[in-house]
Amino acid sequence: MYTVCEKNNFNKIILELDKLERFSPKYKAELRLLSKNLRKDFWDNDINFLILLVVANRVIDKKYPNRNVCTYRLLEDYVDVIEMLGAIFVPKLTADYYEKLTDEIQLENARVIIEKKWDIINSSSDSEKSFIEIFDDVFSNTIDKHKEEFFYPLKKTDILCRVVDGWGHNTDRFIPWPNKTNNRWNPPGRTYLYLSFSETPQIYSDELSLNEYICLEEYRAERGNKYSFCLFEPLVKGKILDLSYNDIELATIKRSLDIHGRDIKEQVLAELTAESEKVKHYIKNPEELKKEIKNKTEKYHNRKVVEDAVAKQYLKMVCNTIYKKVDEKDEIGKEKAYKSFHILSMYLESKGVTGIIYPCTRTNKVVGKNLVLFNPADAKPIDESIREVIY
Repeated sequence: MYTVCEKNNFNKIILELDKLERFSPKYKAELRLLSKNLRKDFWDNDINFLILLVVANRVIDKKYPNRNVCTYRLLEDYVDVIEMLGAIFVPKLTADYYEKLTDEIQLENARVIIEKKWDIINSSSDSEKSFIEIFDDVFSNTIDKHKEEFFYPLKKTDILCRVVDGWGHNTDRFIPWPNKTNNRWNPPGRTYLYLSFSETPQIYSDELSLNEYICLEEYRAERGNKYSFCLFEPLVKGKILDLSYNDIELATIKRSLDIHGRDIKEQVLAELTAESEKVKHYIKNPEELKKEIKNKTEKYHNRKVVEDAVAKQYLKMVCNTIYKKVDEKDEIGKEKAYKSFHILSMYLESKGVTGIIYPCTRTNKVVGKNLVLFNPADAKPIDESIREVIY
């Protein structure tokens, strides 16, 4: 049972959280995500949590009196305030926690923007570029230029697996039939080869490998039924675009930029301080020092590192947005859910891409990946690899 004091604190916390969620109509989804995280991670002590919220809300209130015209900086400022107060009230939370919280908010912000463009992939409801135009910019200017960073060449050792109903099949049963329906990547009339994918064998349980489990999830397998698995061997390396990004954090991608920035500073500082006479000269001529720092910074700036990191951040945000579980059973529902995927796959085919690695959306128990090959003949079933199970 709550005491009167506890009930009062509870009601006040709810009011402060409601105030937080209403700070800006422009960032409604992001503020709700922030509120949800604070409830989960800070609400161990009513009075401390209440004080934290009251102070944070007042600080942001004062800094952003007109929140109808505020920028994304409001969200970053709120997390900064929470981090400072958290050092007092929730000292167990480290800097990594706040970095991850900021990344989650950034991904949510990107999701809101990208989702609107994804739904109308070839056009735009505003004066900005459409999703496919933005994707083409990133693909042409970075992805296709730095293939080793974004494309995966298939190897003989890769684990590629496919499942079908029933037992007693030969390998021909695992070759896809001519397609007449909507699937995630192929429109009706186009036949693609769908496989679970991993670079090395991995165990899911005593009965199943990870690849087999992913196959069953994607197949929407039912318990108690008979299923057959078959491994496939790639016949060509192909030009496989990795669009999974479900096994990498946004912070990891950002960190490459931070490391590059630190490397530049260290190299510039080493050059500037190498000769004592030059140091004395720069002290007396600060403007010349600024110019020299700028020149040396540009000298050590690696455009490829920056381009790759920015492109990967974009792909992480895209992948965080577009992959959703699709349970529609009628063709109209599937067509609507998969329309943008079909357009993107056709675009990628036109650019010479031969397949896509993408995440499993049917389960969050494991980090699972799938592979779709635009040409089913790019891989073949392996004789004597068929395995029969009752799920």
